[in-house]
Amino acid sequence: MTYFFFCSTHSEWRDHLLQLNYEEMNATPFGRTKDTWPSSLNEFVTTSDKLCLDRTVPEWVKEAEVKLGLGTRGGLSPKKVHEVCRLAGVVKCMCLKMSCQAVIDIGSGLGYLGRCLALECGVSVMGVEAKQELTESAQRMMEDGRRKAPSNLEPCSGIATSCCHGDRLHPPKHGPGNGPSNVSVSLCLDGTAQSCEQMKGLLQQSESVGVVRLGVVGLHCCGDLTPYTQKLFLSHPSIRHLVLVGCCYHKMRQPHACGGHFPLSALVKGLMPAQGQRIVSTLALRLAAQETRERWRKQSNGNHSNHEKQMAFRAIAEAVLSDKGSPLNGKLIRRANYADIGSFAESLSILMKGWDSPVPSSL
Repeated sequence: MTYFFFCSTHSEWRDHLLQLNYEEMNATPFGRTKDTWPSSLNEFVTTSDKLCLDRTVPEWVKEAEVKLGLGTRGGLSPKKVHEVCRLAGVVKCMCLKMSCQAVIDIGSGLGYLGRCLALECGVSVMGVEAKQELTESAQRMMEDGRRKAPSNLEPCSGIATSCCHGDRLHPPKHGPGNGPSNVSVSLCLDGTAQSCEQMKGLLQQSESVGVVRLGVVGLHCCGDLTPYTQKLFLSHPSIRHLVLVGCCYHKMRQPHACGGHFPLSALVKGLMPAQGQRIVSTLALRLAAQETRERWRKQSNGNHSNHEKQMAFRAIAEAVLSDKGSPLNGKLIRRANYADIGSFAESLSILMKGWDSPVPSSL
């Protein structure tokens, strides 16, 4: 990865960047430049710093955070609890502000967010998920959550909540048992004409029965699902707000691909030279998805050294196992990423934990 990056970097920048120590490297994303650097490198670092978005969480977002009850807290890790509670509060506020009748949850998975919105916020949700087995599990978990939730649950005051039945949204009904709901639909939003028509059909069906104000939310919309969701929001007037957390930028189609999604801006694509297109690689986008500059600045010499060993050891194991047709387990890879590793043997013991097949002798 390091070799590829530096081969793709402007030749006049390369020697200067290779001379940086860890402290100087950590400070570079925050706009620190050097008089000895080429003017083009100084300008690039300064401009990049100015383009960084403020990551400070607004007070209203903290205040809107939702608390989970008996029907919604099951099966969630602490990280997932934080994400769901924080995002559900934001979606509820946006629904109130835009008078939305329901929300479409893109890439809904097991329906954790939708269940929280329905049972804790009084917002009806239609989950859109590509994997049929996940939609079926989400429905079972929703039914279980509703049994555990208070029976007198009502739509949140101020939200004209609709009801979800089957594969469409319906206007609200009054009376017991007609509170907010959360259903999941199996649909792969992949930008193809077929998926666009299916999504358009769902929206038209909803509009035909009076549901004309919708919100869209996506938590961890992986790769190309983020730009597809943005295009959905822009192309349908009935969608009044979008709350979106993207991830896995390295899985987006690259600029050289037909209809590539990074960068999304047509203006920036036109300005990006061929050299820049090489730098915006799968490896660079993976780093962007995993590291914030704040986290990068806090890395010590020991942290950087340990990370280098982790990546090198993992790359060796992945290369050998891929040749054998046995890719590494994703959970074990993440566990190894956070371990303090001193040798390849230690790394291998973590990566191969629970491995069913014999460890290749080449390792």
